[in-house]
Amino acid sequence: MTNAFGAHLLTILIPNYNYAEYIGKSIESVMAQDYPAIELVVVDDGSQDDSVDEVRRILTRKNRLVRSELIVLDHNRGKLGAINAALSRIRGEYLITLDADDWLSEAYASRCISELRKRRSRDPSLGFIYSDCHLVDDNANAIDEGHSVTFDRDLVGKVSFLPEPALMLTRAFMEVAPFDETIRIATKHHKWRRVVANGWVGHHIPEPLFYYRMHTNNLSGIGQRVMTEVGQGRCGERILSGYWDIARA
Repeated sequence: MTNAFGAHLLTILIPNYNYAEYIGKSIESVMAQDYPAIELVVVDDGSQDDSVDEVRRILTRKNRLVRSELIVLDHNRGKLGAINAALSRIRGEYLITLDADDWLSEAYASRCISELRKRRSRDPSLGFIYSDCHLVDDNANAIDEGHSVTFDRDLVGKVSFLPEPALMLTRAFMEVAPFDETIRIATKHHKWRRVVANGWVGHHIPEPLFYYRMHTNNLSGIGQRVMTEVGQGRCGERILSGYWDIARA
């Protein structure tokens, strides 16, 4: 896709609700990507903390983004509502939805896009790339590695194993949008089930390429469970689908 913003544009969408203390790290990781054509769209979902001021402050910094935009909602619509609010603003060929408390390694976008292009030359049904991750605590200290599994279409309906910042073709995303705003939990699983049911498949890179923050406010509940286990001395590699209940993922 070539448009007014350049060839092979990547849109990174960050929905945010009351994560003023974390979102700066998330945006900084977008600005630090080594991929040259990125637009950033942040949707503040009616936050009651200092999120909007924090986002505006960071977006004034000098950066290499093609463009950036902040959408401020006047009331909380939930994560899927925040995503729906940004649909008309997404202009990239590729898309990443990044949670406001997580962040990307510097080569995340370039690595995933390269892998997607290469593999789509052999399989045009390939619509997204996902990876393993580093698990970090509330203060960004390393805990463990979080692992996903090899893509399995049949498994998608049974367990949640596809991480949120998977890089996808925007076309695959738009074909199944808008999303049901009455769903306030299992939002990630809802999105991926729609994408896969529409005929798209994914590919797993078995390397930790992004950072997943564990804290008590993770919507899926994973943070509380992992941190409790760490406190009990149970450390090591973790298969993320064991923590993402499909009722809460």
